[in-house]
Amino acid sequence: MTSSLKASIRIAFCISSFRAGGGEKQVIEIANAFVARGYAVDLLVLKPVGQLVGQVDHRVRVVSLDAGRIIFSLPKLFFYLRRERPEVMLALDEYTHLLALLARFLSGARTRIILRIGNMLTELFKRYHDQKSKIVLPFLIRKLYKGADGIIANSRGVADDSIKVTGIDKNKVSVISNPKNIGFIRSLAKESVGHVWLEQKTLPIVITVGRLRVQKNLPLLISAFAKVAEEIPSRLIIVGAGREEGRLRDFIRSVHAENNVSLTGYMDNPHAFTGKSDIFVSTSLWEGMPNSALEAMACGLPIIASDCSSGPREILAPDTDYRFRLKKGIEYAKYGVLTAVNDEDALVQAMMKLLSDAELRAKYASLSKERVKDFDSEKIIGEYALALGLNN
Repeated sequence: MTSSLKASIRIAFCISSFRAGGGEKQVIEIANAFVARGYAVDLLVLKPVGQLVGQVDHRVRVVSLDAGRIIFSLPKLFFYLRRERPEVMLALDEYTHLLALLARFLSGARTRIILRIGNMLTELFKRYHDQKSKIVLPFLIRKLYKGADGIIANSRGVADDSIKVTGIDKNKVSVISNPKNIGFIRSLAKESVGHVWLEQKTLPIVITVGRLRVQKNLPLLISAFAKVAEEIPSRLIIVGAGREEGRLRDFIRSVHAENNVSLTGYMDNPHAFTGKSDIFVSTSLWEGMPNSALEAMACGLPIIASDCSSGPREILAPDTDYRFRLKKGIEYAKYGVLTAVNDEDALVQAMMKLLSDAELRAKYASLSKERVKDFDSEKIIGEYALALGLNN
């Protein structure tokens, strides 16, 4: 496709905010990739606040749909579709999904609507807090998602769950993993961090990166690590911010781990921390496709991950049945180590094994670099172009 023809094609992406979530990071990266390929790209945002705003390519046009409450953004999206009529719109989460589908119906626009689903809908439904959300959102999702032109799930587990929940035709569902700009991540990993544990490193470092939320199950990691540190002198760094920070600090004190566990808060460049660490651990209760684990693999870290609802098994044990889940214990998989969800003893054992076995650690570090090539941005963006109905 010629550059002039690409420039005439407008693509819209819709996110809730610029807050530092994995899905938001991915959509921004995808939008940047398409504008770099010469397309006209709009990034629509319900609330234009958050740490990721600086990561948007200056050639991407940011369109604010902010109207106080989410439902009041619908008229703005309606008029945007009537005025701009983009070829295709990719929406990120259940709120932007529903707004996009409703706005297209009301506006009569012929824009194709593609829904990116990055997490298990069944898990999200369990965790809606207010009664209205528990009833209304699942009802609307089951009613309206069938009207989408396609769904992009970031893992096979999420795809299966989406088909089951929404009843959408399985032929409309594509599985496309999260893209990773491996070279860029590795260049960022070389930057200085200013953290004494890493700049003047005297002990091995276990690290995790992500929002401080119940989903990440960080008390389990902290409790398990406190036991590991009693046997093998080491330190744990947790990079990220979120609503659980106060509780986690209290928990760290309760297990007397203040001297070897560090909460850094949000960092613009978490890769600089990961790249100087020794082992990456994810203890999530559920996932779609864990970005931070893939980024740690790009930095060459061995991975320990909980064998949760979706994602880690597909990354670390791709030759196994992606629907299988450990009930207890450890699996030393092809590309990393899986532990059963909430199995603290297994997690302690896995961390101690990798910290004490330099040969195994080096083996999995090398395998991480090999496996992450399957998630390289160039390959994945090509798959997105096909799913969006575009020529690469």
